Amino acid sequence: MIYLDNFRSTMVAPEVWEAMRTVAIEKYAVPAAFTQCGTEAAELIEGAQSRLAAAIGASQSEIVFTGSGTDAINVGLLGATRAAVIDKPEIVTSEIEHPATLAVYKELEKEGYKAHYVKVNSEGCYDLDELASTLNEHTAMVSLMGVNHMIGTIEPISRAGDLIAEASKRVGHKILYHVDFASALQTQRLDVNAVKADLVSFSSNKIHGPKGVGALYVRKGTKVMPITFGAESYSPLVPGTPNTMGIAGFDKAVELLYATFDKDVERMRSLVNRLESGIKERIPYILINGPEGEERAASHLCCSFLYIEGEAIMMFLNMDGIVVDTGSACAAATLKPNYILMAIGRNHEEAHGSIRFTLSRYNTEADVDTTLTKLIPIVERLRAQSTIKPPVQ
Repeated sequence: MIYLDNFRSTMVAPEVWEAMRTVAIEKYAVPAAFTQCGTEAAELIEGAQSRLAAAIGASQSEIVFTGSGTDAINVGLLGATRAAVIDKPEIVTSEIEHPATLAVYKELEKEGYKAHYVKVNSEGCYDLDELASTLNEHTAMVSLMGVNHMIGTIEPISRAGDLIAEASKRVGHKILYHVDFASALQTQRLDVNAVKADLVSFSSNKIHGPKGVGALYVRKGTKVMPITFGAESYSPLVPGTPNTMGIAGFDKAVELLYATFDKDVERMRSLVNRLESGIKERIPYILINGPEGEERAASHLCCSFLYIEGEAIMMFLNMDGIVVDTGSACAAATLKPNYILMAIGRNHEEAHGSIRFTLSRYNTEADVDTTLTKLIPIVERLRAQSTIKPPVQ
C-alpha cells in the first residue's frame, strides 16, 4: 500500500509501538504516588509533558493530555469560553476551520454566544483586516489553525496573535486565543509565546503516534472550566484514569518528530514538488488548490482534476493500492461540496474533482513515481467516459 492520506491519520511508527507495548506490560499501574509502579507511571506522564512543553516553549504544568485532538479542542474552547465572564459574549473563528472547531462554535451559538466566521482569500489565508474588525469589548475567544487540513495553507497565526493582543489592551480584557495545531505539527515549529497563544490543541495520530491521544496547552493563568466530570487524576480538566500507554506513544512520536525534523520536512517538500511537477507536466485541466511553494505545508498537495469526479479517482487509486482523500461531495457524509474549496472560490465542479495528497516522512520517490504512473491513465480513462468533455484544443 502507498499511503498518501497522512493529514487524516498516520502510521504508528515502529518505535512508538514498542514504547506502548513496554508500558502496556510493564508500567500499567494507575499513575499515583506511594507505590513504585504507580510512581513510574506518573513519572512517564510528567516526562511526556516536559518533552512536548520544551518543543513549543511552554512549561510542563501547561500540558494536559486528552482523548484526542477533537477532545482537546472541546476542553479548550468550551472550558475557557464558558469560564470567561463577558457581557453579551462573542466568539471568532474562520469559515475554513476543522469540523471539530466549527461544531464547538455551533454548540456555543446555541448557548447564546454570537459567532463571527472570518473569510479567507483564494489561497485560504485569513483576512486579517476582517479579523481585526471583529474584535471588540464583547469578544471572548478567537480560534484559528496553524495549517489548513484540506489545502495546506500555512496560516498567519503569529500576526493574528499580535492583533488579538493589541485588541485585548484596547478593550480592557483578555481575549483568549486558541490555535488548532494538529495538522501543523508534522511540518511546522511552534513557539507559543511568539504566537501569543493561550490554548493550543494537538493530536498524536498526525505525527505517527497512536489514535485516541491528544494534548492541550493551557497558558498559566488561563481559566478553563471542566466539561466532563469524574475522579480527578493528573489533571482536573481530564478526569478518570489517563491513557498511560497512549501518552507513552505520543511522547515517543514527539521525540522522533524533532530528532530529524528539518531533514524530514525538506525531504517531504522535495517529494511533493516531484508529485506536483509530474501532475502539471502530464495531466491537463488541473487546478492547484491553496498556495504553492513555501506558503503551503511541505507534506501537502490538493489538486482539482476538471471534468471528472474526485471520488472516482480516489476509488480507482485505492484499487491500485494507493490511498488518497477527496473533497468530492459524493464521498462526504453531507453530500455537499467541500466547504473549504467553496470558501476559496472553487465552484461545485472544481470541488467535486479534488484530490488531496498528504505525505509523511515514510514516503519515498518510488511512492510518488508509482502514484503518477497509476494516476495518469485513471484520469484519461475517466475523462474519456465522462459526459462533460474538455474543450477541443
